[in-house]
Amino acid sequence: MYVNNKIIIYKSRAIDYEISRISDGDKRRQVEDLYDGLELENIPYTYELDKRVEELEKYNIHYMDAYHIAYAESKEVDYFITVDKQLINASKKADLKIKVINPIEFIMEVM
Repeated sequence: MYVNNKIIIYKSRAIDYEISRISDGDKRRQVEDLYDGLELENIPYTYELDKRVEELEKYNIHYMDAYHIAYAESKEVDYFITVDKQLINASKKADLKIKVINPIEFIMEVM
């Protein structure tokens, strides 16, 4: 979210889960250290997220990506930034409450 010229970065259980699945221990620790060093706001889990994930999967959005988007929508963030072209394309067909965008487009749009 972009508030008063400040970008707020959020995290969720979906991110924690994906980080925990990194099989290379050194890489996992590097990612954990990166996230530990950032000022992140946590998005809490709610049962409504599961329903939204089911809806998003109908648009060929993969299960974990759907959770990331559902968490972001629940916090009413402005942007979901990703380099996943398939997710960006699928999100254009879905009725999203947020904008899914790649990092370059985000910088060009916001900065």
